[in-house]
Amino acid sequence: MAKRLVRSKKNRIFLGVLGGIAEHLNVDPTLVRLIFIVLLVFNPVTMALVYFLAALVIPEEGEEEEKPISEKVNELANETGERINEIFSGNENTKAVAIILIVLGALLLLGPFFPLVAPVVGTRTLLAVVLLVVGILLLVRGE
Repeated sequence: MAKRLVRSKKNRIFLGVLGGIAEHLNVDPTLVRLIFIVLLVFNPVTMALVYFLAALVIPEEGEEEEKPISEKVNELANETGERINEIFSGNENTKAVAIILIVLGALLLLGPFFPLVAPVVGTRTLLAVVLLVVGILLLVRGE
């Protein structure tokens, strides 16, 4: 019988999607997360949408029965809110999230200086500044 793809409960940073994919493929979750971050840098809106759609479609580890979509959306919204509160309260992985946000922001800001790598886009610069500020705030607040 084929191994079922589920959102991981033990290998999760946010909703367990990437940890579940890593467990299903028998690879290191860090590798899957790094690939996702690289893809996120190049297309943030699409990758965020894909992540949340995957969280809706992929059942959580231990779930046996299929739930209605409205119940899944409510559960994901609640879980997302809880995880964001944990991250911003400094309870878990704050420095790692801060460093990731700073690196993403810096990469987006460097885009205009390397037009072949990342074309100049006004919204990217704004997003870069926001990511840098949030990352710096998280890093300072996490200490």
